Amino acid sequence: MRQTKIDSVAAIFFLTTAGLAVGQNPRIVPTPRPIVGELPASPEEQYLPQPPGIAVDVWQSGLEAIWTLQFAPDQRLFLTERTGRVRIVSASGQLQPAPWAVIDVMNDGGEGGLMGLALHPRFPQEPWVYLMYTTYKRGRPVNRVVRFREADGKGTAEQILLDDLPAALNHNGGRLIFGPDGMLYVSAGDAYHPMDAQDLKSPGGAILRLTPEGGVPADNPWPSNPIWAQGLRNPNGMAFRPRTNTFFAADHGPTSEWGAPRIMDRDELNIIEKGANYGWPLVVGAGGQRGMRDPLLSWIPSTPPGALVFYDADLLPFLKGDLLYTSLAGQALLRIRFQDAASPNKVTAVERWFNTGPRGASTFGRLRGMTVGPDGAIYIGTSNRDGRGSPRGNDDRILKIRPAPK
Repeated sequence: MRQTKIDSVAAIFFLTTAGLAVGQNPRIVPTPRPIVGELPASPEEQYLPQPPGIAVDVWQSGLEAIWTLQFAPDQRLFLTERTGRVRIVSASGQLQPAPWAVIDVMNDGGEGGLMGLALHPRFPQEPWVYLMYTTYKRGRPVNRVVRFREADGKGTAEQILLDDLPAALNHNGGRLIFGPDGMLYVSAGDAYHPMDAQDLKSPGGAILRLTPEGGVPADNPWPSNPIWAQGLRNPNGMAFRPRTNTFFAADHGPTSEWGAPRIMDRDELNIIEKGANYGWPLVVGAGGQRGMRDPLLSWIPSTPPGALVFYDADLLPFLKGDLLYTSLAGQALLRIRFQDAASPNKVTAVERWFNTGPRGASTFGRLRGMTVGPDGAIYIGTSNRDGRGSPRGNDDRILKIRPAPK
């Protein structure tokens, strides 16, 4: 595979607001220019503005910047709005008017705020709801992982599990997921400090792994260190493949770090392994560098991820085993298929739903939160009221994807 080396020794400088109070001047952070690799080999993508075999309903509306969706065993839907509200949709499909919890978050128009949510694997017997959010602590932004105990249908007794994670206006990460091992995985962004992603002393630019109580598992790759994998920029989507438990994560690619168009875009889909290094910011794309993992997929133009979900239900059997990927600026739902029995992680097809083509027209706008419901339908939250989208009359909405009537 051919690669292009772009002055990996010389440093460039860009401004960061990470760790600063409002009104303070940004710091200047040196960052080496990366080795820029080719895009990994992938099948030609197919655009499907109206995918066959499905129907889409507006299930809920009038929400604001939906970040995470997760159903509980009792069929209630928990969701987060980035402005700081945890909301509940009842098992009968009614949005509850009063929030389950209200969090004091940083809400300055960037990417921070209330982000990830995960339910304890034994919920409701263990009535813990886990959240990640950006807030101010002694005048500076921090990201925080907490859990609330549900009592009488409300969130109570907040416990801080992990505090002082790097935070900034953007690049906060924010996704939470429990793995098949019962551990809590946390995606942490680089918070405008790219080289933190190569520093095991910083949790920025990494995927972290915690016990449900917030401790560091004894089998993490580095003793007493929550980092599970490093070298990431702003990871958002995370999903474990059913039966094989292969861990997938999607990462936002560069935008303006080096001011060079040829280094931009390249959002990534990666297979995450214990102790692995995914290269950021030293390598962009499939650089083929020793000791660093190349992405499974990477995109130009930009296809920034929102959430990942493997479809493993029966309602839409033609999707069984496919990986679904919501995209924000890409304004599409990607269907990623694996149909090679000899190489089960080889991508054999990619479809972009609800969009007409590269930089084309989108049916629903920016998409982020996603889950599969107990009925087998796919539920997706729009994010058009997050300051970067173009809100429609009843945004933000939860869309329900189901089989088309015959």
